[in-house]
Amino acid sequence: MVKLKSLRRASVEKLISAENDSPTADVDSILLSLGFSKSDIIIGEKEITPKAHENFQNALERLLAGEPVQYIVGGCEFMSLWFKVNSSTLIPRCDTEILVEQLIEKLNGKAVNILDIGTGSGCIAISLAHYLPKSKVLSVDISGNALKTAKENALLNKVDSRCNFEKCDIMNQIPNFLPDVIVSNPPYIPSQDIDSLDRKVKDFEPLSALIGGGEDGLDFYRRISADMPLSPKGILAFEVGIGQAADVAEIMSRRFENIEIKKDLSGIDRTVMGNLK
Repeated sequence: MVKLKSLRRASVEKLISAENDSPTADVDSILLSLGFSKSDIIIGEKEITPKAHENFQNALERLLAGEPVQYIVGGCEFMSLWFKVNSSTLIPRCDTEILVEQLIEKLNGKAVNILDIGTGSGCIAISLAHYLPKSKVLSVDISGNALKTAKENALLNKVDSRCNFEKCDIMNQIPNFLPDVIVSNPPYIPSQDIDSLDRKVKDFEPLSALIGGGEDGLDFYRRISADMPLSPKGILAFEVGIGQAADVAEIMSRRFENIEIKKDLSGIDRTVMGNLK
């Protein structure tokens, strides 16, 4: 049987040759998903069984074909919580943690009703419910499969008693719910930019969760800012794409005040937040 250190070294070299962005981390993620511990991986002396070796090779082939490791192992970490992900949901990004952290700080433990629009895996809604234990959350999405995954994640993270999920086409429906906070990471990639997307995104992630905001990517921001009910002085918080923050702030300014733009860890304007006038 093959030892972990030999398998790991050879697999990392294959991924480097295939220009994988994070070869060591991806190999380690697969090994962890197969039941090996971090110490097993670091020491590398444990032998891998034929069945585990077969499962590893199958996963490695998927990696070499460009599939994101999060889909291969079936989940990822976000806000120090674990979330199931699949081809019906976007993979949670660390940029989105900026939005969640900003809201947690602003709300400071208050009892609030939160509406999460376009919930996907539920990572925003469930993280807010976890870190704001007095909150109640309604998550909406147009995808029934995404909502199924979000419900599983709420149960997994033990916030299912305070999270509800509803199928909703936000461009044509308004949820029967009056929130104190609306949060959304909507589809914001302009339709003409589809060909410029990274292959991992374009070929594997659900494009309906990325593209659908019209020619400029701003249709969801217009709809949500103008039409969604919100309690007095309620908060609207968005994640935005590169170069969109000023436009989204302008859209919001017709109905909202105290508008703040915050940068992500790369220095890109990533969130826009304001209070209802």
